[in-house]
Amino acid sequence: MDLNDYFTLPPPPVPAEIRAALDTKKSVTLTPFDKKNDILADVRLQREFGFARFGNGDYLVSMPCPMPGVTPEMIRWWFWWHAQEPLRYRIWYPGEHFGISTDKKNSAYFSASTLPPFQPNTHYPVERIGKLVLPLKIAFVTPEAFGFSAAAMRENGIPLIVCGRVGAAYGLVEHTEMAHIFKQTENGLLLISRFWLGCRLKNPLLRGALLTDATARGMAAHCCVEYRRLAQILPAIYHAYGK
Repeated sequence: MDLNDYFTLPPPPVPAEIRAALDTKKSVTLTPFDKKNDILADVRLQREFGFARFGNGDYLVSMPCPMPGVTPEMIRWWFWWHAQEPLRYRIWYPGEHFGISTDKKNSAYFSASTLPPFQPNTHYPVERIGKLVLPLKIAFVTPEAFGFSAAAMRENGIPLIVCGRVGAAYGLVEHTEMAHIFKQTENGLLLISRFWLGCRLKNPLLRGALLTDATARGMAAHCCVEYRRLAQILPAIYHAYGK
């Protein structure tokens, strides 16, 4: 299957239960960023979906996604492989993902002939979040550098966490801490996503513009569809291109 053929496969919709939760502003447990390791062990937290506002105006966006047939190796490969060409990023979420590039300082990492060991790296995606088309910067780091416990990951069947710091305007404004926690299940992975929206944003004018229910809802809906779409296409793409 040619990569362009994936444009004919529509992304899955937001499930009705999640759509209703977002529309009614169903709250989620406000896990502070410095308590993020609680999520690794608490099954109740792992199943929550929706968003909620902290007292300081920041938001927490929570979204789970079952990924049957997907392995940790596929995820590691995808986050290295898809950033190398805009087409690969666009087929991930047609109509919402528009382009991507990587930092020049990471050129050796992304030009390796096979998947290298993880190195901190930076993506510059352009995507739609809610009604806004945003040029972003995502600086990916190791889970340990992000503050996750390697021991807690092992104890709770978490083989992989993809995490980083998100900024707008190609990184001129940093605003969000992001973690995609992948938990091993019997038939694949369960993705447990968290966005601490506004956690890194200090400018009061920008906070007023960005930190809204609409932004949090848009981020939750985007994540919901984005990773269900990845679960839909990744096994076939990996088996075609990953080797």
